[in-house]
Amino acid sequence: MSTIIQDIIQNQMQNLCDKILDLQHVRFAGLISDNGNLYAGGFKKNTAPMVSEKNRQMMYMRFALESSFRKDFDDSFGAFRCSTIQREKISIITINICNYILLVFTEPRIDLQTKVKEIQNIIDDDKRNFLNNLFEKNDM
Repeated sequence: MSTIIQDIIQNQMQNLCDKILDLQHVRFAGLISDNGNLYAGGFKKNTAPMVSEKNRQMMYMRFALESSFRKDFDDSFGAFRCSTIQREKISIITINICNYILLVFTEPRIDLQTKVKEIQNIIDDDKRNFLNNLFEKNDM
């Protein structure tokens, strides 16, 4: 894949994360590659991470590993869509997008199903806009 296409895709993914970060109660939105690297995204401005950089890297790898384990049951249950985790200090949403894991940290006491729907609407809108722009450029 050319560097130009990679840059376009990474910009698109960063824009997606930025839109999710604009949602109320969201602390972090990032796309994690299947090998556990943060591809795009980050923390909302003025939001301090709860764990060190080293522990965040380990956490990203763990989410990537868990995602690969979920694929073991795709034949039986269908493809994985999303999961939610509620903890005392934070809630976590994971959504598969192509070969990436969208990882979202939110404040702990929110309605996670509502937040998942908000995020999915942003993802769907981004896909439509990206495809529309792609087709418009190809028509020229």
